[in-house]
Amino acid sequence: MILCRIVMAFGLLNGLFLATALFVPLTFKSHIYGWQQASSLMILHAFVTAAMLYAAVEKQRGSALGLKALPASIMSYILWLCMVLRWLAF
Repeated sequence: MILCRIVMAFGLLNGLFLATALFVPLTFKSHIYGWQQASSLMILHAFVTAAMLYAAVEKQRGSALGLKALPASIMSYILWLCMVLRWLAF
């Protein structure tokens, strides 16, 4: 149950980070993380964050979907993070 709360808090922080980057583009290693420069990454970030939050809520409810979706949403976040790190490498 504590894992669900940690994942939910992490998902909410990601949503806040995404909303901030939407209005004020952020700079990482001379790359700008904003809507015009990284729109596909931001869209995928929004989907991954929403999946993470939904999976945490379903896991707290005790549904079978939550049992399967929570590890998948965490893995999808890790894959998204790999994409961002690859984007930052160029």
